[in-house]
Amino acid sequence: MRRFAGVPKISRGLGYAAGLSVIAIAVYLASFVPNADWYGTYDPVGRGLFEGRSPYEHPLYLNPPWAVVLLMPFVLFPPALARGLVLVCSVAALIYILFRLRAPRLAAMAFLLSPTAIGSLLAANLDAFVLLGAFLPPAWGLLILMIKPQIGSGAALYHLAESLRTERKILTAVRTLAPLVIAYLLGGLLFPIWFERMIHKPENVWNRSLFPYGIPLGMLLLWLALRKRNVFFALAATPFFSPYITFYTYLVTQIGLLHEDVEAFVRRDRLHLFLCLFLWGIMLVFRL
Repeated sequence: MRRFAGVPKISRGLGYAAGLSVIAIAVYLASFVPNADWYGTYDPVGRGLFEGRSPYEHPLYLNPPWAVVLLMPFVLFPPALARGLVLVCSVAALIYILFRLRAPRLAAMAFLLSPTAIGSLLAANLDAFVLLGAFLPPAWGLLILMIKPQIGSGAALYHLAESLRTERKILTAVRTLAPLVIAYLLGGLLFPIWFERMIHKPENVWNRSLFPYGIPLGMLLLWLALRKRNVFFALAATPFFSPYITFYTYLVTQIGLLHEDVEAFVRRDRLHLFLCLFLWGIMLVFRL
């Protein structure tokens, strides 16, 4: 029996080694995948921080100042490796979201195979990381979600409304929104060019917003969020209020509709299979 005493430890060691090898191979292969935003914006912005440059020296950087915190761990690595890590970590973030929402297998597969999920991964943007803010306490989660207002503004409205339902309405609202308001005020004071860019954002050929025609659908989803007291319906509503979003930003709506409360209206696997096919059809027909 003593000869086999060390077998479990050896097995675990081999398992860890195999897992690390798979991750390393995935990162290596992902480093060759083309992207739209990482090399063009986020990688140079992140590396510029270590050279003492403002992120707003890059003309395409529109995110708030604290978004650079998400970039810094990646730009410690060479550019190609950093891009591979971003893609692998983005996939891991989406899978974690599916796990937390207890998404049915078919719904999860349809979600990951949808053009919005694939587009988000190919863009190498921050969306997958920003969405993780939905699982944090509201006061801190909003700081992450509002890195992209086209993702988080619905959640901000929801948490404001929810705080006003409590007995200590004003105090609860202050506690919930104070970190976000302070961060925006300080960001505006230290980097006024950030506000200028948000206000005077130029027209973009990649804009796929339904605004203002999508407002009724957004209002319906926001009403459901308040009725069900579910922030994920508020997330789903956000793209329909935004005057500027890319096609893959509708990923937020899909994630919002992955919550189990959707089962009160329709089965999640059927809904997300339909959404996957519908979005592929829209993309191919309109060449998005």
